[in-house]
Amino acid sequence: MKKRLHGSYTVEAAFIMAIVLWALIVSVQAAYRLRDEVVGSMALEETVQRLRHNETEPSDEAALWAVRRAGNPFSWRKYDFRIKMAGNLVTGRRVEAYGSGGTWKLEMEQGVFDPENFLRMLTLINQEE
Repeated sequence: MKKRLHGSYTVEAAFIMAIVLWALIVSVQAAYRLRDEVVGSMALEETVQRLRHNETEPSDEAALWAVRRAGNPFSWRKYDFRIKMAGNLVTGRRVEAYGSGGTWKLEMEQGVFDPENFLRMLTLINQEE
């Protein structure tokens, strides 16, 4: 006795396999996009922290350092980082950073770590009391 399968099983299996493969591809693409966003955010944050705490770090090379640190993304062509120092010694200096790539965008602004200036201002307040 020979067992015979109907052709509809083959068609249904091909349809299910296509759905499974499509779901797998969408999951992998989402994981790559998330990885690229996290890597870009971490590279930008690390560069901002380096500029905040290191007085000798040149701010004009910071964007290049961030691009090298982030590497090549999988989901889009390249990262675009713009980092600059703003402010002055009286009002306080700050690091302004902007990063983008594909649909991802991140803006960041943090004050420069300056404990000497803070202590000077604190002594002025204490002297006025």
